[in-house]
Amino acid sequence: MIFERLFGAALLLSAGTSAALAEPRFVDATGDALVSHTTSGNSMDGEAVDIDGDGDIDLIVAAEFQPNILLINDGSGRLVDESAQRFPRQRHDSEDIAVADFDRDGDLDIIFVSEDDRTNEYYRNRGDATFEVLANGLPVSGTSNAVQVADFNGDGAPDLVIGNAGQNTLLLNNGRGGFVDVTGAHLPEDRSTTQDIALADVDLDGDLDLIEGNETQNRLLINQGGGVFVDETAKRLPAVPDQTRDVEAVDLDGDGDVDLVFGNVDFGGIGDPTNRLLLNDGQGHFVERADLIEFSELRTVDINAVDLNADGRLDLLVGNRWNGLSEMVFVQTETGTFEDHSLEVLPKLNDYPFDFQIADFNGDGLIDIYMCNRGGPDRLLFGIDPSRSD
Repeated sequence: MIFERLFGAALLLSAGTSAALAEPRFVDATGDALVSHTTSGNSMDGEAVDIDGDGDIDLIVAAEFQPNILLINDGSGRLVDESAQRFPRQRHDSEDIAVADFDRDGDLDIIFVSEDDRTNEYYRNRGDATFEVLANGLPVSGTSNAVQVADFNGDGAPDLVIGNAGQNTLLLNNGRGGFVDVTGAHLPEDRSTTQDIALADVDLDGDLDLIEGNETQNRLLINQGGGVFVDETAKRLPAVPDQTRDVEAVDLDGDGDVDLVFGNVDFGGIGDPTNRLLLNDGQGHFVERADLIEFSELRTVDINAVDLNADGRLDLLVGNRWNGLSEMVFVQTETGTFEDHSLEVLPKLNDYPFDFQIADFNGDGLIDIYMCNRGGPDRLLFGIDPSRSD
């Protein structure tokens, strides 16, 4: 959730400009290109970003009850684990990541939110991509699963919204990297369990609205300006009792407004595991279009919209808790429907991907994929030109 990404068009990495790349594929480069002994089953979320400012993409990983992980790109796409030299060695139930220059000193800082042990972590960059814990840097704690960063009040400093089991929180930056809890005046009261948050201008009024992926009814909060939100779920979203783990907010159909995809599960026997694709009517009201895609009962924990075949249309990369259908690709056709092309695009891995990070790690102009896996090793997939000879 890089602060700068929220201002301007969504980051959609092309798989190259050549017309020959009509059907890019990926190879598992983990053995050669992921140099780490710690990415072995506790990864909950990742963030691809140039953390050391050397012009290539590194990776931050939130680890469950293990020290968080920092993988530094060596310039060729090899991600080398330098966590021990650069990160604090604390162990918390880290779930999600926010990255921005919170203290406005010219380098990127990191915030991890935690669930079970309710200990959020604020890592301040010393200026050389080594980090120290800023004790009591956040004025709130909670059973937290999600965090997003944006400048809600227009003062140029990155603020935070945190998704909790219970009332979500909104924190305004004081301009120096400290935060003030303004939840009571900015967010409507709600006691849902939020698993994911997306920020997008769904009503096209120039500010960011808030979409909550909850374990019961998802919510759509409309920004009234300055980061003051009102709940307009009832008139804008279908009333469906989902248990949503991931929200993707992006213009899927290319008509200039933001659409939504909800990745759903039924963990604990709660909710409907049918994923949902909802199109925006242009006014910020959403209609489910189950006729466009068949991806029910996959128990999806992450979805990314990205143009995987360089045809100008967004496809869906889907991570599931389902043996044999763990990593899937739904390619968008000319008619706006989505077809399963998983085996043509991805190697068969059968992992449990909790998060995908999309970036050109090796600098060859092709999309690469980092997979944060739950219960197994993380993977790094490099895109290859399918026109080359095997």
